[in-house]
Amino acid sequence: MNIFLKLKHWQIFLIWIFGAIQLFILINTEFWFISFGIYCILLFGWIYSIGKVLNSENSELIKKLNIWSIIYLISIIPFGIQYHNMFSYSNVRINSLFSVLGGILSFISIIKVGIISAKSLKRNEKQENLTFGNYAMEFFLILYLIVGIWVLQPKLNKLIMKK
Repeated sequence: MNIFLKLKHWQIFLIWIFGAIQLFILINTEFWFISFGIYCILLFGWIYSIGKVLNSENSELIKKLNIWSIIYLISIIPFGIQYHNMFSYSNVRINSLFSVLGGILSFISIIKVGIISAKSLKRNEKQENLTFGNYAMEFFLILYLIVGIWVLQPKLNKLIMKK
């Protein structure tokens, strides 16, 4: 996961664009689930790698990060199925309850992973205990990936070079 933090911001952006293109091309094939997984891992991998690499010495926080990441990746499965069904014009639909529960779980888990990652980024910069107000900007930049990589990735590159 360290590779995401060593790349430049424009390289990560291009990887995400190519991931979106491959998802769009392969959504109507037998490999749609693998394609959807690759796309989600490319998007989520950057957020996860921030928390994982910057907290490599804190095993309890890594354990929390891993649990919330697994919950996120499992909870987006109903969205992947509905996305595939939308493009393949399939009559098979998922129960709305699964979609709602998946949406709630994915929202909570991405917030938790984003908080862990933003807090670890700011803690590595400032080397002190923080409140949410101290790392709120990093948190919102992490959640808004398109803008966040352009602002946060140069900081991450400096931190990784220092480590």
